[in-house]
Amino acid sequence: MKKDGKDGRFSQILKWVGYLTAIFSLCGTVVGIGKYLYSRAETRKNLAALLATEAEQEKSHDYSSAWQTLERAAKVDSDSSKVRAAQEKLAVAWMDEVYFMESQEYSAVAQRLEPLLSRAAAAAKPGREQADLRARVGWAYFLESRDGTSAVDPTGPFREAVAEDANNPYAEAMWGYSLLWKQCYRIREAASHFAAAISSQREGQFVRRLQLYALLGCNTEEADREVVRVANAMRKGQQTVDDLQRSDILGRYFFELGHVKPESSAFINAVPPAEHVTTFHWLFDSFDASTDGDSPNRVSHLYYLAQLQEAAGQRDEALASYKSLLSRITRTSTFWDASNAAVKRLTH
Repeated sequence: MKKDGKDGRFSQILKWVGYLTAIFSLCGTVVGIGKYLYSRAETRKNLAALLATEAEQEKSHDYSSAWQTLERAAKVDSDSSKVRAAQEKLAVAWMDEVYFMESQEYSAVAQRLEPLLSRAAAAAKPGREQADLRARVGWAYFLESRDGTSAVDPTGPFREAVAEDANNPYAEAMWGYSLLWKQCYRIREAASHFAAAISSQREGQFVRRLQLYALLGCNTEEADREVVRVANAMRKGQQTVDDLQRSDILGRYFFELGHVKPESSAFINAVPPAEHVTTFHWLFDSFDASTDGDSPNRVSHLYYLAQLQEAAGQRDEALASYKSLLSRITRTSTFWDASNAAVKRLTH
């Protein structure tokens, strides 16, 4: 009987040991889960903060800082779909803007973004989304080849994008630009690509902006006439021209109309003269409003405008412009003789 009692107590002790072990194990599990949940909460909190910071940096067009922020976010959670989506979105925005930004190493940015864009294009759904991404891959190749860091022909991705999405605005516009880079004799060929991009009825501002940059890089009379046509179309489409482009366009007027020559008529008539007058006002009236009335720019604008008004049959307006010009300049001015002759011509 004593033995049975001892065995019973021993069995009872073992049960309690088992209970305590289970309790300690459960406590350890609970603590582990708690630590895991806390860690995940901290990860989500840190990730959300980094993504918010990146969004503000991207909004401010500080793409380089935004990229670095996303690199930190990827270290916090390498499997985050939100980080991958943010990286793709940033790559697209940066690739679209890089050519219009000052102090940018185009090839360095392109080399950084191209692998991500290529992966995104391969994973994207066929159609517009994939075509848009393929166009950016082609643009990255172009920017690298432009700086001499790659010999990959961008035409392939552009052609693939157009096959996937007819008249894709990014592919066609970027293709048109790449044709004009150091090959300004291909204006007609490039124009067909830009026209296809415009026909897509998507991203018209981007297309026209890139087209103007391409044409303003060409110092030919044919390019100058095309600049007028594009500016006229932008005015009609209620699009905008930035001040740097306005300044470059003004230089074309100086070249074409500063000294009248036989080719000046073709430039004036690149669009119907009356429309040319309206587009000239649209381009440069805001420039004139911010300058002194007798400033060189204001004076030259008035001379170009008077020629356009006369060509458009706006005799009274042209005469008033020439007279106003003569009141602001001296006989030594480049514009004196031509303006004086125009006043006599229009008066009689």
